[in-house]
Amino acid sequence: METTEKDKCYSSETEERIWFSFSRRHFLSLAGWGLLFAAMGGYLVRFFWFKHGFFYPKVLFELSPRFAVGEPKSFAENSVTKLKSRRVFIVRDGNSFKALSIVCTHLGCAVEFSKEKNIFECPCHGSKYYRNGVNFAGPAPRPLDHYEMVLDDIGRLVVDKSKVVVTETKLIV
Repeated sequence: METTEKDKCYSSETEERIWFSFSRRHFLSLAGWGLLFAAMGGYLVRFFWFKHGFFYPKVLFELSPRFAVGEPKSFAENSVTKLKSRRVFIVRDGNSFKALSIVCTHLGCAVEFSKEKNIFECPCHGSKYYRNGVNFAGPAPRPLDHYEMVLDDIGRLVVDKSKVVVTETKLIV
């Protein structure tokens, strides 16, 4: 493509010719190439980026299902303690302990313990559970899950959420 005299750019001060010509077609061509390379660069950055890219494993990092909750004396007698981060209730009745799930068996809402009524209640659809986790009202199809609870070598209570036990199971200390 030949550059004609009218396509040449002149500087405003000296009226000299500038060594390049700049047309609308040239500008749009450069803009198109620039956008293409910017998109490719963005994709490559995303592809190789640490913690999000191709070379980072796609795994879910979860807490261990087996965890210590403390010594038996740290729980008051006839109490219900909620461990929100672990999604479990620790129920103490005298010298016996139970670990109950916070998750309602109806649709997975988080149940709350009502001290006045001495029951667990689901705020979503009204399911109600006795203190031992057995359902008695509402749409819940079964009792709350009970998890295995043991005493470790140094005297701490340990809950294992990977092992669901029958409702009557309790740890006597």
